[in-house]
Amino acid sequence: MINPPALALRRRAEELHASATRELQHDQDTAALLLFYATECGLKSIYMIQNNLKDTSDERGSAISARSFFHNILLLADALKIPKAIYAPYPNFELQRTKFKIDATQLHQAWRYGERVVDTRLVYAWLLKIIGWIKQNR
Repeated sequence: MINPPALALRRRAEELHASATRELQHDQDTAALLLFYATECGLKSIYMIQNNLKDTSDERGSAISARSFFHNILLLADALKIPKAIYAPYPNFELQRTKFKIDATQLHQAWRYGERVVDTRLVYAWLLKIIGWIKQNR
């Protein structure tokens, strides 16, 4: 298992954000997938720094490992005590093809497997709000 340190995650978050910005003009869903992973890496990086964790598998005191959050950016946001005004209310997470409603923890799976999300632009903008918080708090 790969367990990067916080600074590697921070760097990767910045790279993924830049890639998402470039990709947005070509494919919104791919751009949103990249931005989702940028958000996850950025949040995990801040969590690790705040809790003095050496890598994503490290645990100290009451701090669980960053890896244990999996892809749940909402749990990370709660653990970081991000004001709900930054990321709530959530946009509609609904698959175009089936109209099946998913939650934020399933977004990356939908995009990764080629599903289209209703109102990807709104979801992308929602992720950008969280990215904004990350940039102000790293």
